[in-house]
Amino acid sequence: DAKTGRANMDNNYRVKLGDVKKIRFVNRKNSMHPMQHPMHLHGQRFLVLSVDGKQNENLAWKDTVLVPAGKTVDVLVDFSNPGEWVMHCHISEHLEAGMMTKFIIK
Repeated sequence: DAKTGRANMDNNYRVKLGDVKKIRFVNRKNSMHPMQHPMHLHGQRFLVLSVDGKQNENLAWKDTVLVPAGKTVDVLVDFSNPGEWVMHCHISEHLEAGMMTKFIIK
């Protein structure tokens, strides 16, 4: 989180039930190990709005999006399911290494 400096599970994002929010995934190509990341959000659904600013013309509800190395992906999340839900990389080694955060929807 650029605003707080917190990372991974140190974030507990609180979201009001029914909110719609944009999330931006930034996958820097100059990271230590540049690769794609399949990002998965439990319990909610989202639309992929754009990749690197190019508008997505095929809007469909998803719970996972592939974020290519060196790309930025914007999604619009419909927070319509109350509870505590995690968002994480679907590569198990990345998940185990802490590439995960939590949303609390009330």
